[in-house]
Amino acid sequence: MKLLLARHGETDYNRQRKFYGSADVSLDKHGRQQAQALAEKIAVMRPTLLVQTNLRRTQQTIRPVCAKFPTIPIITLPSFAEKGFGKWEGLDADEIEAQYPEEWNKWLRAPLTYTPPTIEPFVNFEERVHQGLQWLLQHLAEEDTVFIVAHLGTLRLIYQDLVDSSVNFYSLDFKAACFSLIELKDGKTRQVQFNQ
Repeated sequence: MKLLLARHGETDYNRQRKFYGSADVSLDKHGRQQAQALAEKIAVMRPTLLVQTNLRRTQQTIRPVCAKFPTIPIITLPSFAEKGFGKWEGLDADEIEAQYPEEWNKWLRAPLTYTPPTIEPFVNFEERVHQGLQWLLQHLAEEDTVFIVAHLGTLRLIYQDLVDSSVNFYSLDFKAACFSLIELKDGKTRQVQFNQ
């Protein structure tokens, strides 16, 4: 079984370095070009299933692959959506610090354990991604090649779940509109390619 893990293409929020979490933003022009280039790379891998989240930026990223393979099933997994950042969504770090200085500083000191008001607790995010991944794996066959378009935080958690649970969450850098290949065989997992 092969999992092709891709981060969605670039958005205006990426360029502006804004927190967006569950904000349903669209790809920008560059992001749409990235999605087309990603589709060319994925086409060679001959996917058998396509997976997107309920957020527009993943759906727009996967669309060129759908166009190449119109008969391949596609499923939407809301459990793979990005961590919700509540009232911080749409703000950059400077704006958050200016508006919520105490919460911002507490979060910087302990981003995986401190939960500012209105923000999804990290443990809840981790659990829903894990549950979504386990559900997906239970419904796959050994010969499947699954193309998953998700979000940076989600991909980091999937990597920790399948490849290396000890790796630092924030050290994992999945680049926009690139894919990483994780192969599962005989109950063992091995990472084959990263940020292709």
